[in-house]
Amino acid sequence: MNHRDESTSLLIYGRNPLIEALREHQPIEKIYLLHHLKGGKIDFISREARRRGIPVTRVDRRKLESLTGAVNHQGVAAIISPVTTLDLDTFLDQLRDVDHPPCVVMLDRIQDPHNMGAILRSSEFLGADGVIYSPRENVPLNETVIKTSAGALFHLLICKVSNLVQAIQRLKEEDYWIYGSHVNSTTPLWTVDFTRKCVIVIGNEEHGMRPLVEKNCDQLFFIPRIGKTNSLNASVAAGIALAECLRQRQKQ
Repeated sequence: MNHRDESTSLLIYGRNPLIEALREHQPIEKIYLLHHLKGGKIDFISREARRRGIPVTRVDRRKLESLTGAVNHQGVAAIISPVTTLDLDTFLDQLRDVDHPPCVVMLDRIQDPHNMGAILRSSEFLGADGVIYSPRENVPLNETVIKTSAGALFHLLICKVSNLVQAIQRLKEEDYWIYGSHVNSTTPLWTVDFTRKCVIVIGNEEHGMRPLVEKNCDQLFFIPRIGKTNSLNASVAAGIALAECLRQRQKQ
């Protein structure tokens, strides 16, 4: 079953997020463009809006900054419907259609929207098939998340669940291996087998995974370091783990 992550519309800004929303046929209510702006990506946005019958309003810079609350809007803003998410059954059904062992990212209490957006961007770029999160524990899929992801989340299967531990149990029934990133693990990242159906769990920026989520992982891994800093930003850790997953799969 598909549903919207939030009950109200979202105002997004930036050229790439809007282009990706258009490419993935996201419901868009209205587009705002800066007066006299044209060429390249702006022309693409204008053509797609005309083709789909999306209203386009030209506004001045002050109006656009007032709408977005930002100065780095790149001359573009749009009102879109909330991001479409899937329940776990539908998510798993769609993953059965991929032609390789699926790789899924699970987020446990990611609170920073910039981290959330960066993880979604890395997930799409490095070939993850989907992302699972709980809205009670994570930042919502809001405007900042969409902007930071550069629209990458529109290309991902996004699954919303009420209980991560129950989701893990269901994933295990579907033969997924659950791997958790943990600074105190003794298993180096590169020794983990990411070539099979797997879930990579990324925990909270400060506290990591909750104990019950950690307990239900099949294996914990750590990212080896040389420097003195003892941990990584959650989005960086996710990117490194996904890059290792991609490396292993490309060697096959």
